[in-house]
Amino acid sequence: MTSTPTAGRQVSARRRPGARDKRKQVLDAAVQLFLANGFDQTSMDAIAAQAGVSKTTVYAHYSDKLALFRAVVERSGRALAVQMDESRLRGEQDPQVRLAEIVLIVLEATTSPEFQAFLRVMVTESGRHPDLAFAGESAGLVDVIGLIASTLEDEAERHGYELADARMFATVLLRMVASGPQLDSLLFPEFRPEHTLLDSYARWITAIFLRGIQPRTGDAREVAPPAGSYGYPWLPETGGRR
Repeated sequence: MTSTPTAGRQVSARRRPGARDKRKQVLDAAVQLFLANGFDQTSMDAIAAQAGVSKTTVYAHYSDKLALFRAVVERSGRALAVQMDESRLRGEQDPQVRLAEIVLIVLEATTSPEFQAFLRVMVTESGRHPDLAFAGESAGLVDVIGLIASTLEDEAERHGYELADARMFATVLLRMVASGPQLDSLLFPEFRPEHTLLDSYARWITAIFLRGIQPRTGDAREVAPPAGSYGYPWLPETGGRR
């Protein structure tokens, strides 16, 4: 019987979910093995075996192990981006409240066990594999910085002042937010901050940061970032690389 274009489309549609399932199996297996064994000790053969697929299937989706590692980090970044979109859609009109909500999402993401485990892998092995550190390009942080920057601009407009470089201030805030609880979680693996603690910390650090960048009476209306400030080394806009 002669196949019709419609039948061909139906067959194609039936195949696509299988390909997506295999890709998810590969990513899930890669997460487990990277976290258990580190980057060097995880082979593409082992990932294929763990995923229950052929090595050819793994390479059909990812050109090499670094590309697969980047994909794993990117998947985590997409989950964070979805949360950020949800916070934006809630329609909070007060920029300070909205900013505290963004900060809370970042805190919860960067203190999660999976994020901490991947951070340990990157810290341990980036000396031998510098490109691992640049996997952060895939983590969605550039989008987070943009969202924080636009919220800071809304807050500045609300109070009648200007920011010389909103993205730089956003980067500084992001570094401040993640460093404390993130380091505590790294040094003390049993430390698992509860939502209420992180929520209080998010509102507190947001209020302190906004108070610090607001000009005082008689000061210039434009607030400039400190001389020599820097962001994430792998962000091109702050002197890093792609």
